[in-house]
Amino acid sequence: MLQHSPSNPDPSSTSLADLPQFDHDHAGVVLYGVDDTTGIVAVEMLGNDRMTVFHRTRQGTTESTIEPFTPWLVTADPRPWQQSPSVTQIRELRGPHPVRFVVEFANWDEYRRLTAGLRGNDAQRDDIYMNGSPVSQFLMQTGKTLFTGMTFDDVRRMQLDIETLGLDPNEPEAEVIMIAIRQGDVERVLVQQESEAELLDALNDVFAELDPDIIEGHNIYSFDLPYLATRAQRHRVRLSLGRDGSPPQIWENQQRFRAGPVSLPYTAVHIHGRHVVDTLQQIQRHDVQGVLTGYGLKNVIRELGIEREDREFVAGDEIANLWRAGERDRERLARYALDDVRDTDLLARITTPTEFYQTQILPLTYQRATVSGTGKKIDDLMIRAYLSASHSLPLPNPPRDYPGGYTSVLHSGVFGPIVKADVESLYPSIMISRNIGAASDVLGAFPILLRDLTQRRLDAKQRVRETEGEERARYDALQGSFKILINSFYGYLGFGIGRFNDYDAAEAVTLEGQRIIKAVVAQLEATGATPIEVDTDGVYFTPPENVRDELAEEAYVEHIGQSLGAGIRLAHDGRYRNMLSLKMKTYGLLGYDGSLLLKGSALRSRRMEGCFQEFLRTAALHLMLGERDKAREAYFQLAERIQKKELRPEEIGQWAMLKRSTAEKQPRLNRLLRSTQGQWKFGERVVIYERDNGELGLIQNYSHDENTVVLLRRLKETATRFREIFPSDAEFEAFFPTIQQTTHLDQARKRQPVEQLGLF
Repeated sequence: MLQHSPSNPDPSSTSLADLPQFDHDHAGVVLYGVDDTTGIVAVEMLGNDRMTVFHRTRQGTTESTIEPFTPWLVTADPRPWQQSPSVTQIRELRGPHPVRFVVEFANWDEYRRLTAGLRGNDAQRDDIYMNGSPVSQFLMQTGKTLFTGMTFDDVRRMQLDIETLGLDPNEPEAEVIMIAIRQGDVERVLVQQESEAELLDALNDVFAELDPDIIEGHNIYSFDLPYLATRAQRHRVRLSLGRDGSPPQIWENQQRFRAGPVSLPYTAVHIHGRHVVDTLQQIQRHDVQGVLTGYGLKNVIRELGIEREDREFVAGDEIANLWRAGERDRERLARYALDDVRDTDLLARITTPTEFYQTQILPLTYQRATVSGTGKKIDDLMIRAYLSASHSLPLPNPPRDYPGGYTSVLHSGVFGPIVKADVESLYPSIMISRNIGAASDVLGAFPILLRDLTQRRLDAKQRVRETEGEERARYDALQGSFKILINSFYGYLGFGIGRFNDYDAAEAVTLEGQRIIKAVVAQLEATGATPIEVDTDGVYFTPPENVRDELAEEAYVEHIGQSLGAGIRLAHDGRYRNMLSLKMKTYGLLGYDGSLLLKGSALRSRRMEGCFQEFLRTAALHLMLGERDKAREAYFQLAERIQKKELRPEEIGQWAMLKRSTAEKQPRLNRLLRSTQGQWKFGERVVIYERDNGELGLIQNYSHDENTVVLLRRLKETATRFREIFPSDAEFEAFFPTIQQTTHLDQARKRQPVEQLGLF
């Protein structure tokens, strides 16, 4: 299959250890590993020195085999382990790099005992390479990967959602009353009948019957699975969800997952022989452009445009009442629970196939792949390639600063029409066409991986154009997974703990990128266009007067790109009716279909009160449409609603994640939490507002006591987001005047007629 098709049909016929360098014939095994065993759906450690490998057979059953496992590390100095009876072998790798001795241990317990002082932050010592996951060690050691030869639809994906009578599973009455399950064509709602314990036992039976490979849920890490585990413990019910009949393992220490450049905390859960995937995490990783206003399941489904017309909705505070009301209302609650797992399935199909197909490449479990950053993934590929060739590892280069991409706001204001031109895969294209890679990569794995992934992506994109339905979706997910890895190779050069990082190479790439994008800007200006904003690999611009339809725009962009040299392609990447340019990476775009996109945290902060988020969208839209008077009137209308306390509670609240450390540093928040004990718990997200006495309140306790002085001040602060488009502070103040509780709004409106302002 395309997702696993080594160029060498029999990689075992050539010893990688004999190669002076990798070449194209070995691209497949460098990318996918030397063992092409198909149908592995999970790997788990058995005891201390064996692994259980779960396989999907051709008949669709799941079988397991037991394979030996030898824990290992690679070090520059083997002396600390030479005299240990628990070390079974020390062997030297070939090549010039200093990290060259593989130390093998008798079993996992001994490995952990002898490396205890190296774990944690010290595990990143330059002279020692350690991998803290026994499964990843096994996969890297054997060259196996999960899901080889399988498609996303081949695995058994179960969606799970629970309905409860409370939010704190430690409260006696906060019972689990329903558990919705979906797996393929199977849809069930388990309903509590005699007791909660019986319901939990029924869940065990469903897991034994359906035997899922993957369990998906929205906020399943922080809510569903820990909640079920706590309630099971209360009733002394063994929650046998693992393939070996074991209960879920809830990690006590918070872990972190990568969502773009951000690292976020979560409570990890491990279920033996299965993979847990949280769609709440995955939509955050998927939303790289920051388009979504929030990540709650209902909000995401609605904003993605995939909400079903007959979808059942139940507010959280209605659940208990519906449960107690009678059979008909319980049926409604069951429909709601079932719709939740259906939505989770839809969301998973959008956000997780790329990670699934990456797992076919990486020495990682699927669960680990969904939370790992791309820098680690490239590092794992490089290290596996070198160890498969019995080659030594380099020391990482010490971090240093180097230039970034060229970014600039050339003009502020409202402009239109707008075209975006983008240099396709700028940095990967530079690395391939200019042959830039890591100097320590003496085997040439870096360019082999990058070129092979690029070709495989082109092949997959071609198949997208040639196919339909599920097959098309599969190839689209495959090319997406390749794209993410391809775009990570440049970042890996500057990855502080990457074994093969290279800051000189990263600098060479960015300097060449700057030259190319500056050349694009110069060509645009020379041919009558007006560049508005430049951001690393793309330019927003107004085209020349004679370029006024999409075909003409595409031809114009192609003409501009002809001067950029071999291997560099400039593409038409979007067209818009208008653009509101404010600051770097802070702008609004108005589509020809009326769609509005705001970019930058200043225009779309999720922590901002709802009324101010709506004001920014309304004002930006009117400004882009040239309706300045309406933008100004929106400001006064919101001020009037604040003065009269006409805003709804959800319009004045700000959400906050409750952390003990944060509460201790904020006296007002600390006082609020002490006075509202029982209404919250640490780790939850709550909505708060400022009361007229200066204290904070929970939004559910709102009683028309908001601090209008603060809200009016916040309104003016929000309006300052548009300051850049005004010629002077005086004209900005005339357009959006400071308003207080005592300000007479009709008089303030008339102080400066809009048509007299020198705006834009």
